[in-house]
Amino acid sequence: MLHEQFADRVAGRLESTAEELEGDAGPGADDAAEIRARVLRLAADVALQEAAAVTQEEAPPPVAQA
Repeated sequence: MLHEQFADRVAGRLESTAEELEGDAGPGADDAAEIRARVLRLAADVALQEAAAVTQEEAPPPVAQA
């Protein structure tokens, strides 16, 4: 599995968990549930950014033109 696919899967699971957390909290949810959901979304974003950074680092160098 490529690291981009892995990051996409992780991000999807984190986002899903954040949505469940918000859904379970319901209307008038406490601030703690909202903060947890935001942290999960931040973690998802970090995973995607790291995968993009690794992809860029692993990309072959551009071919020099003479």
